[in-house]
Amino acid sequence: MLRYWSDRIAFTDQALKVNVERLEREWGKYQRSRDRNGIYRYLAAVFELITWWQHYNIAEMYARRAICLKEGRPVDHVPEPFAAIIQCTADPNKVDYRMRSKWSRALRYAFEFKRRKETLGAFMRRRGGINRCATKFARRLGRASSKAANSDLVK
Repeated sequence: MLRYWSDRIAFTDQALKVNVERLEREWGKYQRSRDRNGIYRYLAAVFELITWWQHYNIAEMYARRAICLKEGRPVDHVPEPFAAIIQCTADPNKVDYRMRSKWSRALRYAFEFKRRKETLGAFMRRRGGINRCATKFARRLGRASSKAANSDLVK
């Protein structure tokens, strides 16, 4: 079925499945490799897809569709787009909620601060790795920053 969600993009369910399958293959490559930095290739593939969707302002919609296609039914709660696609493409026995959340925060931090020409892996390593990027996101852009903003309003 062809769906028009934007005046610029027509994306079929089959096209969405192809994108999800490509990311599942990247996950498989990462799992088979013994490369310490292999996770960055998988996360870079997730980052590229979601960044492209965010450019057209369709990331939340396609993340919801991807989860619905993966689950085979409508879902009530859909996490933010990075977490949703990681949920769809990574092995749930190896990537739990906390890991998915950490990777998602790191990717959202990269989305805000990474330069276009720099690779995701180089950016994250330069900023201290996945854990440090996730922490920086939480402090600058996530819950910690909104709590700080709210406490400033109370004073």
